[in-house]
Amino acid sequence: MSKPFDATLNRLIDACPDDWAAFLAAKLGLTHGGRASVVDTDLSVTAQADKVFRLPGPPPALIHLEMEAKSSLGMPARLLRYNVLLGHIHVEPIHSVVLLLRPEANASDLTGLYTRLGADGQAYHEFRYRVVRLWEEPITPLLAGGPGTAPLALLTNEATADLPGAVSRFRDRLRQSDVDRKLADELLGSAFVLCGLRYDSTLINNLYRSLSMTLEDSTTYQWILNKGVAQGVAQGVAQGAIEEARRMLLIQGRKRFGQLPAMAETGLQGITDPTRLERMAERIFDASDWDDLLTTA
Repeated sequence: MSKPFDATLNRLIDACPDDWAAFLAAKLGLTHGGRASVVDTDLSVTAQADKVFRLPGPPPALIHLEMEAKSSLGMPARLLRYNVLLGHIHVEPIHSVVLLLRPEANASDLTGLYTRLGADGQAYHEFRYRVVRLWEEPITPLLAGGPGTAPLALLTNEATADLPGAVSRFRDRLRQSDVDRKLADELLGSAFVLCGLRYDSTLINNLYRSLSMTLEDSTTYQWILNKGVAQGVAQGVAQGAIEEARRMLLIQGRKRFGQLPAMAETGLQGITDPTRLERMAERIFDASDWDDLLTTA
């Protein structure tokens, strides 16, 4: 999977593995069955698949998922390698899927069929896999299924054509009874980061404020909604608001870079300059990691 979005997608899947398994099973024509689970993917010292799901069936099966945000030739050979390695560990049939997150990831060799030719020019091995081009997916199934796949709806061509409408539908999904506050926070943060795959930072910041209206009673999002990060910081908000700005950076940063190291967290907590916090918020999509973000002057 292509960084910096891998940590966000992994957390999203870990929060709602059954939702993702159901989405992928439907694309493959498999029976989802009961509750799916994520299985260990540590295949060797040098090979680790993105995610592997176990479907209870019947019949039981494994789905191996790789996610790509940029074009990378050679993916079919890697898919085959992971599929074979998984086959040495598990007895269930293994179905491989590559999920392309944006058009830039659409490599020319991703045809769904990988063929190895012998010295005589004849095919001696054929490996079939499924390619899911996210931008071609309709919004409705992504939103109508489990909430764990809802943020993906904002990356479709349908969403790009009518982003306000797509945001409104995503907001409505977050309000449904199967989404509690913790999950809503997770989905909202994931949507904020993943939208960086298709939209510029200004649009994303406006999108984040719009989506935050789904969480009116959250102090973090209420502050963002009522004052805005840039406006609140620029006006010299009280210490409580600065704490909320740090908290927002933590939410966004963990989605963007992963867990904040202890020393870096100490450094963040020591930042009391509101205008510097504003500049850090503006750089969240340009910084390469936590250390780079914290060097913002």
